[in-house]
Amino acid sequence: MLWKTVRQAAQVRKPRMVVAPSARHTFACLPFNARTAAGAACPSPLAKPRAGQQQNKGEMMRMQSAVGLLRVGSAREATSVACASTIQGNLAPAEDHGESEKSPYCPGCGIKLQTHDDGAPGFYKEPAALKASALSDAALGSSVEEFAPSAERPLVFCARCFSIRNYGRVKNPDAEDRLPSFDVASKLCSRIGNIKGIRQTLLCVVDITDFDGSVPHQTLARIANDPLIKEKNVSVVLALNKLDLLPRVASDQRIRSWANRQIRSLDLPEDVTVKLVSAAVGKGIPDLAATLQRKVGQYGHLWVFGAQNAGKSSLINALRKYSAEGGDRGAGGSRGREGGPVPQLTEASLPGTTIGFVRLDELLAGSRCKAFDTPGLLHRYQYTSTFSPLTYQEIGMLLPKRRLKPRTYRVPVGYTVSIGGLARVDLISAQGSSAYFTLWCSDEVTTHFGKTENAEARQAASVGDKLVPPLDPEVGMPNLVSSDFLVEGRDWKRSSEDIAIAGLGWVAVGVSGECEVRAWAPKSVLLCQRDALMPDYAKDFERPGFGMMLPVAPKKGRRAKW
Repeated sequence: MLWKTVRQAAQVRKPRMVVAPSARHTFACLPFNARTAAGAACPSPLAKPRAGQQQNKGEMMRMQSAVGLLRVGSAREATSVACASTIQGNLAPAEDHGESEKSPYCPGCGIKLQTHDDGAPGFYKEPAALKASALSDAALGSSVEEFAPSAERPLVFCARCFSIRNYGRVKNPDAEDRLPSFDVASKLCSRIGNIKGIRQTLLCVVDITDFDGSVPHQTLARIANDPLIKEKNVSVVLALNKLDLLPRVASDQRIRSWANRQIRSLDLPEDVTVKLVSAAVGKGIPDLAATLQRKVGQYGHLWVFGAQNAGKSSLINALRKYSAEGGDRGAGGSRGREGGPVPQLTEASLPGTTIGFVRLDELLAGSRCKAFDTPGLLHRYQYTSTFSPLTYQEIGMLLPKRRLKPRTYRVPVGYTVSIGGLARVDLISAQGSSAYFTLWCSDEVTTHFGKTENAEARQAASVGDKLVPPLDPEVGMPNLVSSDFLVEGRDWKRSSEDIAIAGLGWVAVGVSGECEVRAWAPKSVLLCQRDALMPDYAKDFERPGFGMMLPVAPKKGRRAKW
C-alpha cells in the first residue's frame, strides 16, 4: 500500500529541488547511488522502519529511491538525469560554467549539450543504447541496482566532436562563429586566486616544432605577475610536446639545453620545470606523470593550458591512458578505475577543439587531485590559429604529421626561397657571397628556389598550383611584409641561428661571419630570431626550381620518386 501511494504521488506532485547536505548540489542531479545515500541522510519517515516492523535492505533501498523520484518529479526524468551523468563521464560542476545546477557537458570539448537546435554548438543525438536503457513504468517495482548507472554505457559527444573524431572535419563550418569565447588567463587567475590552502599546479603544453608561436607569453606573464597567485607559490611545468616529430639526431640533452636557453631569454618564471614528451608515442609520459603527482599532491588542483594545436588534448589522453593502466606501460586497455570507459578528449589537426573547462577524471594514477582542461589559447600571430585566413584543410597541411626532414639550399646573394604562398626568405648580403638555408616545416608545403627579382610575381602566379598552401589561387591572402635580420655564425658546416615563422616552421641559417636575411610574411604573423634548434643540414641539397617532400604519384610499373 505504501509503495502504491508513493507511485501515485510521483505522477501528480510538482518537481521540487532538495539540496544534499554534504554535496551542495541539487538532489535531483546526483547519480542514483549518491542520490540514495543522500536520501538516507535526510530525515524522512520512509527512510526508517516503522515500530514493530522489520524491513529488509532491498525494500529500504526501493523506498528511498521512491523518495528520490518524488523530488525529481517523475521516474522518467530521474532516469534521464542518472543516465546523463553516466554517459558524460563527468558532469561539469556548477561553478565551472556558472550554472545554478548541473548540466550535461560534452566530455570531448566541454560545451553544454543540447538537442533542440541542430545548427547550434553542443547539439547531439541521443544514442540508441541510452534510449533503450530508459526506465519504464514496470521498472519502478524493481530494485535500484537494476537501473543504476552501468560502466558499459557509451560516452555521448556533441555532433561537432563526433564529426572531428570520426571524419577529421568540422560538420558545420558556419557554426564555428557561434562558439562561445573564453578568456583563459582571466578565469585561471580568478579561480587560482580564490582557492586557499590547496596546492596549485599549472601544466603548460608547448609545441616543440613551433616553440615561439605556441609559448603563451602573455598568459604566463599575467599569471606570474598576479599578486594573489604570487602568494600561493604556484608550480609551473612546461611540457614540450611532439618530440617524435624531430629528427632522431636531436637528443634529449640537446633539446633540453636549447629549451633552457630560450626560457632564460623570455619573460617566463625562473622556477619552470621543463619536460620533454611525445603524446603520440608515449615518450616521457611516465616522467611527466611522476612530476605532476609530486607537485600536485593527493588533493591539489592541476590546470592544463596551451596554445591551439599544441597537442594539449593528445597529451591529456596519453596521461589518462597511462593512469588507466595503473601507471605501468603495459598492454592494458583504456578502462577507468571503476571499470568504465575513460573519456577521451577530442583531438584533431584543427584549432580550437576544446571550448570550455573540462573536468579531467582519473588523470593521475593514485591521486585524488582535481584536474581541468582549458580551451586552446588563441594566438593571432600563428598561421595555425582560428584567426588565420586559411581553411581547416590548409591549416592541417601546416601541422607536421611525420618526422620533419630538412630541406637545405645553398643560397647565393640575390636568391629567394618561397615557402608555399605564405612566406619568402631572401639573402640580401653575406660574407663569401652565399649562405645555407635549411627549411624545417611540414612535408605538405611546397617551395621554390630562384632569383629574388621575380620572386613576388612568381609566387603570386603559382599559389594554389605549384605552391601550396593555400589551395585556392583566388584566396584573399594578406600582403607580405618584410623584416630584416642580421645573422652571425662561426661555421659553414652547421646552422647558427633560426628565423622562426609562427605556425609555419623555421629557416635555419648557416654562415661563417655575418649575413643579412630578409623574411616576408603577413604583418600579423610573428617572426623572430633565435639560436638554432636543429643545426644539421640535409644530406642532399635542393636544386633551383619548385620542390616538394611528398612522393610523386607513380605511374604503372614505376616506383614513386621522392
